[in-house]
Amino acid sequence: MKTRLSFFSGLLFLSLITFSQKVNLVIFAEDGDKFYAFVNGIKQNDVAESNVKVTGVTPNISLRIEFENKALPNLKQNMALEPDFEHTAKIKRDMKKQIKLRYFGRVPLSEATNTGASTVAYHTADDSNNGNYNTTTGGSNNYTTTTTNTQVNTNTNANPNGAAVNVNVDGVSMNVNVSGMDMTNGNTVTQSSTSTTVTSSSSSTGSSPRSDHYQSQNQTTPISANGCGSAMPKSNFDSMKKSIESKPFSDTKMSTAKVSTKSNCMSVNQIKEICKLFSMDDDKLNYAKFAYDYCVDKANFYQVSEVFSFSSTADDLNAFIEKH
Repeated sequence: MKTRLSFFSGLLFLSLITFSQKVNLVIFAEDGDKFYAFVNGIKQNDVAESNVKVTGVTPNISLRIEFENKALPNLKQNMALEPDFEHTAKIKRDMKKQIKLRYFGRVPLSEATNTGASTVAYHTADDSNNGNYNTTTGGSNNYTTTTTNTQVNTNTNANPNGAAVNVNVDGVSMNVNVSGMDMTNGNTVTQSSTSTTVTSSSSSTGSSPRSDHYQSQNQTTPISANGCGSAMPKSNFDSMKKSIESKPFSDTKMSTAKVSTKSNCMSVNQIKEICKLFSMDDDKLNYAKFAYDYCVDKANFYQVSEVFSFSSTADDLNAFIEKH
């Protein structure tokens, strides 16, 4: 009897732990393809985006990507994600130009920062038309009220020789029948409920593709004119730099650098480090001009000219800065 009681207790504990563990999942398209993310069969973002973060996801999920461009194939992947981390998956094209979904990396939830992704709270029902969630890409943003209900019912009166147990967590029910267990306490009901609501509003001025995201997250850092409040953290930048550096051709380096930059905010020093990955001044200048709109300290942007080999290239950058 003690063995079966221990088995039941362990099973119940495991079930509760599994449902309580959460992760964040970021999916971004390297080439800017816009998509819808379906987690466990439910569409998470109601507007197609190329960079989406789904928060509060259970660790074991089924992910499906459907592209706005119907000519692109759907991508499907079952994922077992380590709890308490923000995980990133990347959509990219391989050497044969076939589109693929690849795991990119992770950071602890405590270190996760805003990187320009459109953020939605994970939901288990398609309630996009009920006002329960909105992406943070513009307008007034209301985040989901997340309620977790855990209920355990143990009924031993009906069967003195056994126990019928029902566990219900977030609407998922599990029934466990254990025979030969002598319990005399009758009906036991344990119920807990937690509710968290976060509401934020913002209005889009159209000045930047990322301004709504930073405003909607209630950043305490002052927001610059281009919507950037602070540069991306070192760990994220190191991953970005490594990815760009690994590309064998300058064209691929450039496309990767631009796509990565488009989803982030960067400091002058970070932009200089990316410029140094290119051997030709023309490529360095090309990237520097692109990165200007995503720089958090434009007053120091003239320092980027230090990476050029020729003074004429520096003059071109200075002329560009003056016009902006």
